[in-house]
Amino acid sequence: MQCRDAQFYLRLRRPAGDELGADVAADLDRHLAECSTCAPEAIAAQSFDRAVATSMKSVPVRASLRDKLLAQASTRQGTVIRQKVYRITALAASLLLAVGITFGVFSVSRPKIDTTAMVMFADEQIQNPDAALRNWLVGQKLPAQLPLPFNPDLLVTLGSERVQGADVPVAVFRHPTEAGFAKVYIFRADGTANLNNLRDTNASLTMATVIDGPQHRGVKYVIVHTVHPVNEGEQPLKPFLRAPGNTASRV
Repeated sequence: MQCRDAQFYLRLRRPAGDELGADVAADLDRHLAECSTCAPEAIAAQSFDRAVATSMKSVPVRASLRDKLLAQASTRQGTVIRQKVYRITALAASLLLAVGITFGVFSVSRPKIDTTAMVMFADEQIQNPDAALRNWLVGQKLPAQLPLPFNPDLLVTLGSERVQGADVPVAVFRHPTEAGFAKVYIFRADGTANLNNLRDTNASLTMATVIDGPQHRGVKYVIVHTVHPVNEGEQPLKPFLRAPGNTASRV
């Protein structure tokens, strides 16, 4: 039993009453025997109750009236205890109901993973990567075409990535012959992220190319890709792009 429970039961306990019940009374006595905070309060309360009871008993009262007063006092005390217990029970029930509703909402709102939908999407991506890419872009409410003619046969995955606190749509392409990749991040220019510092940059093995402009209204593209040898004057992203004149994708 905790101190707050003991304090509650102490207010209900009376020298001549057994409203608490044997189990509660035993738990309360064990707590008072061990708790240096509650024990003095219990002793003080008991001393006060005994003094009041002694004083009341010393007043001469007719036997019939005494019995009537005792009966009324007992009834009143029992009513008060029951009301307090009812309030506590109602509070506990409301808390349980709130927890149950919250858990129910959480259970309903959890996404239900469907493996059939997963393999159907994978099949579409393999059989017609051009259409898969276009459908994904449209589904994301983005321009239906990427700013560069990426080779759809090199498409690896379509999804989103957490980038510096923002969920960003990204299409990932592989290198046709080497270990490498090109990630096309599509940032919405809607004010949800600060895009003022976007610029071309590079490291030892990768580089970032920023594509924006009036022809790409509402979005900015950041292409992070591995660096591979190309001929002088050629686009660094050439290995990931569709060959000139090749407009068909794998079927």
